[in-house]
Amino acid sequence: MAAGAVLLAGVGMWETVAASRSVLDPGDYARLRVGQDRSDIRKVLPDRQAVQRPAGAGPEERGVTCEFYAMTADRFDDRSGDAYRLCFRDGRLVSRDALTP
Repeated sequence: MAAGAVLLAGVGMWETVAASRSVLDPGDYARLRVGQDRSDIRKVLPDRQAVQRPAGAGPEERGVTCEFYAMTADRFDDRSGDAYRLCFRDGRLVSRDALTP
């Protein structure tokens, strides 16, 4: 029973750390502009993308690649599960959206 509790705590901690590395600062998101070059945007993006994708994120258009970043790493925050979607075509930002489940 004790080993299970330790394992559960360890997994919870790992998920929190991994989630925190995928959070895009709201101020950085607000400064992003459609048409910006991917190399300029890369400077403010987190290390990782969010693992979970909000429902309705939809399929990507042909030639467009979308990336998802978490709004918060706090599971108890109202924004938990919400994400920023950044879509690129030919190295340029073509859309930016805040998605909520």
